[in-house]
Amino acid sequence: MGRHIGDPMRIVLFDIDGTLTATTNADNGCYETAFERCFGFPLPTTDWHCYRHVTDMGIIQETMSNAGRPAASLDAIARFEEIYETELAKSFAQHPGGFIEVPGARRLLDTLKAMPGVTAALATGGMRRTALFKLRQIGVDGAAMPGAFANDAISRADIARTAIARTGVTPDDVVYVGDGAWDAATSAELGLRFVGVCREYSRDRLIAAGAATIVEDYEDIGGALNAIESATVPVPAAGT
Repeated sequence: MGRHIGDPMRIVLFDIDGTLTATTNADNGCYETAFERCFGFPLPTTDWHCYRHVTDMGIIQETMSNAGRPAASLDAIARFEEIYETELAKSFAQHPGGFIEVPGARRLLDTLKAMPGVTAALATGGMRRTALFKLRQIGVDGAAMPGAFANDAISRADIARTAIARTGVTPDDVVYVGDGAWDAATSAELGLRFVGVCREYSRDRLIAAGAATIVEDYEDIGGALNAIESATVPVPAAGT
């Protein structure tokens, strides 16, 4: 059935790591190696909750500032992205099992793309090259999807805004699907409905961040679609 004039327009934004790709464990080591190779000193932590902006750009610039170093130049950022992709490729060659989909992710994307009035888009704190590399390993052509990345903005809220704009759609409804407390916080800030994914992340932390709708994966496609339909704007717990 086709769309009719006046039908609602919905955008579903997807984070990538831990949301579409089960790559968190493989990713962290590659990120640390790339950072030290590029900037000459170790990343202080991969506990992403310690950073103000949980995006590649935000983490790099905050770390440089805290170390008393000048902000990373665009050339340095590009070099980091290249090294990071090389490290990911090496890791994939050695341990391909570290680069798999969150079960049902491809089927969910295909299902949404076939639905009238629905646009699936990417909104990730990762760099574009590395994000697309991870998606390719699970059979998803991220370059064919509208989206925004850490190359586009330092904050997740601005990345989400950019991704929405790049769809070319004026939506009646936006649902953000992500696995981190920072994704829930972005949804709360922008007034977006939110589905939390706890495949590689703490359900308790998502609940504390205000997520009321949480799934582990998308194997139950009907359940995943129902989650998108029933999701609400996060309301963080007091004190978080």
